[in-house]
Amino acid sequence: MTTALVLLGYAGLLGLAGPRIVDRARWAVASPRLAIATWFALAASFILSLVLAGAAIMTPTEIFTGDLAAVRDCVTALREHHGAIGGTVLALLAAALTWAVPLRLACALIAVARTVAADRSRLRRELRGGRRDRGLGAVVVESPQPAAYCIPGEGGLVAITSGALQLLDRPQLEAVLAHERAHLAGRHHLLIALAQAANRAFGWVPLFTRLPVRVGHLVELAADDAAARRASRRILARSLLNVATAQTPAEALAASGGDTVARVERLLHAPPAPGPAGVGTILGGNAAAVAAPILVVALPVLTAVGMACC
Repeated sequence: MTTALVLLGYAGLLGLAGPRIVDRARWAVASPRLAIATWFALAASFILSLVLAGAAIMTPTEIFTGDLAAVRDCVTALREHHGAIGGTVLALLAAALTWAVPLRLACALIAVARTVAADRSRLRRELRGGRRDRGLGAVVVESPQPAAYCIPGEGGLVAITSGALQLLDRPQLEAVLAHERAHLAGRHHLLIALAQAANRAFGWVPLFTRLPVRVGHLVELAADDAAARRASRRILARSLLNVATAQTPAEALAASGGDTVARVERLLHAPPAPGPAGVGTILGGNAAAVAAPILVVALPVLTAVGMACC
């Protein structure tokens, strides 16, 4: 029980304090991909802590054998130690944490995948009548409003409006298209879908409440960095201002996504990125966050084995 309580306490700490720690980190804006990895490391550690806490309540070696008789023995042992009501409650809690948590996440992933696939299929059908510009590598949508967005899947599709073609000069146009292609190359839609599924499953936890918004903003920063390697940061900033008010499909990844003002300020005044030592420290912290629940469970087992050997 002590191990389970430690794991549940650790999960609570991650769920409540984790978002504040990442939000206050100055390096997160400078290194968006590293920040995305940190958000998902915290989320994975939270879920792993819950699952292992459920396994720790009962005897792990018996639970994972799949032997129903062994499971009944564990429930009986819990009732003997904690009473009929207390033992039953603990057994139900263990089952919920061990099986219901991953099952809930899996169902959320399936639901989000189906919804996103249906929405993007509809968008692709709507763009079939658009003019394909092979020079730009994009579909031109007739609209006076300047906008650019991409639709992932089936090789990816970049769309740009006729209004954007009239407003943007060639360097700005290339910067916007580079931004959209960076979304497709980085498979940012998968990261957003995973964040949405985690929010759907555990949206009552502050960590997962903020996850889709934070990941959505960070993938825009990552795409900005990729586009800035092809065009100057100032040109990209101007192009973002030109398409800032665009109304694009919610299912697509648009150049005007995220906090445009913050993105423009970041492009014009690039924050210092962490050096190799800083990157190593952050990655080490992410690995430690994920490994911590496993170590908490393994420590009593290793201690018992050591004592038995002695």
